[in-house]
Amino acid sequence: MTRTIVVGYDGTDHGDDALALGRMLAGTAGAELVVACAYPDDPLGESAAAVEVADGMRADAEKKLERARQWLGGAPDAGVSLRAVAGASPSHVLHDLAEASGAAAIVVGATHHGKALRMLTGSTPDAVLNHAPCAVAVAPDGFRDAVRGTSGGVRQIAVAYDGSPEAGHALAVAADFARWAGARLRVVTAVNSAAVGIYPPPPLDVAAYEELGQIARDEAQRRLDEAIAALGSDVAAEGAVLEGDVVTVLTEHAQTDDLLFTGSGAKGPFRRVLLGSISTHLLRDAACPVVVVPRGSGAGDGSGDGGDADAA
Repeated sequence: MTRTIVVGYDGTDHGDDALALGRMLAGTAGAELVVACAYPDDPLGESAAAVEVADGMRADAEKKLERARQWLGGAPDAGVSLRAVAGASPSHVLHDLAEASGAAAIVVGATHHGKALRMLTGSTPDAVLNHAPCAVAVAPDGFRDAVRGTSGGVRQIAVAYDGSPEAGHALAVAADFARWAGARLRVVTAVNSAAVGIYPPPPLDVAAYEELGQIARDEAQRRLDEAIAALGSDVAAEGAVLEGDVVTVLTEHAQTDDLLFTGSGAKGPFRRVLLGSISTHLLRDAACPVVVVPRGSGAGDGSGDGGDADAA
């Protein structure tokens, strides 16, 4: 099956951000780009008035897609399709399209500075991420302008890794994108040595705390080395054990990355994505697009399963 990237488009600047990221990912993955503008299913029955309302909603969606068409330069490439799709909600439309096409990712835009993380009109992060059948990529505010006039390629991909099954799956998906793009892959973990050994009674001396911190760093490095070795030689990967608060160091070092992948836990039979504090902060603060990978979804399936920890 041809790889597919599905973009949720709502005719706003943030929709343009998502479109820019979707086009970049599609080029990276050699994938078809499906740009979907959702509008409500007929909510009023089959009366003449209901049909008129439904026709108006579809016409509005088509008008929004015309903006996307113009953003893409007029006539889209052969590998691009623009679709006005009726559904129960934007998130349902995106999930259905992704499921049907075996999409590598769903792409959405964040709101102003990403603070509210409102991704689609009438939608929320949970609505898009919950039950997602594949990775969900979030374009930061202004991404459309950041890539305008550039090659828009992916040269370096980072993935937050802590050795958990969720992190392992995010790493597998990130590695696939790195292979497709011929990009470098940074496998990053963070150790906050200042917080190591705070709780064990009785209080330890400074040297003992420093020793505990070094043990934590050595263990983190061992996990990274094992994870990178398992990727194989067809992806250029390097590990980095960073010192400090997890969110702070990840966002600071992501300044030079084109994409930042993170895992997210899943619970119950529907694989409901639970955004933990780390993923939430990365979505809010990272300068580059963040790709959240639900467990058991997307490329690289089978690389991990397990609990609900954040993958960072």
